[in-house]
Amino acid sequence: MKSILYSLNPRQFYDASQAKPTLLLLGSAFILTLHKYFGCMEFFLMSFPQHNSTSAAIFMFISAFLLMGLIPVLVIKIFFQETLKEYGIQLGRWKEGLAMVVILFIPICLILLIPSSQTSEMVRFYPFDKSIVASPSKFLQYQFLRGIFFYSAWEFFFRGFLLFGLRPFVGNWIAICIQTIPSCLWHIGMPTGEIFGSIAGGLLFGLMALRTQSIIWPFLLHLLIGIALDFLIIISH
Repeated sequence: MKSILYSLNPRQFYDASQAKPTLLLLGSAFILTLHKYFGCMEFFLMSFPQHNSTSAAIFMFISAFLLMGLIPVLVIKIFFQETLKEYGIQLGRWKEGLAMVVILFIPICLILLIPSSQTSEMVRFYPFDKSIVASPSKFLQYQFLRGIFFYSAWEFFFRGFLLFGLRPFVGNWIAICIQTIPSCLWHIGMPTGEIFGSIAGGLLFGLMALRTQSIIWPFLLHLLIGIALDFLIIISH
């Protein structure tokens, strides 16, 4: 019995050099769980039933910004004592990044977004705030807030904090795969096609971030995809 307990001694599995990847992995699980359960629209509407979907959507965007954006920034600056540039907050190879966004966006629209915008499952789910169909100004305001608060935090968390943080320990490809897993799991409960699409998206955006050394370009492509899907759903229904 004593030998079994000794074989399970945590000191055999952990040392100080593993502090950073441990914080990245376990911290990401904690942050994403908090957002999925307490930063979502459903939680807001249950807690404040007098509010509508517009307020709930804004709450979800801001909670993502605080949990997936602000907290990782504080961890990087305070605990890791590193620069945000090391985590993709820079233009990087901007010419290549811009070219990738332009080249990839059109086939993604034609092959994925137009067909998916016709499915009843996607139509029921998007846009999060159905009231944005009322006017172009409300649509643009909604997309602006989603981009500034939600997509920026999302890309920084997965393609910045996790991807750039883990790559020195596990290598580029494994880091891309690791950050794809939680980003896929976060999508559980969303339309089936989007869950599978999040796997491809995680790989693609991860490759873009490493190739350009910047999260700006996957952020821009991701944002354009989100806006285009909402727009296609609205104009076709």
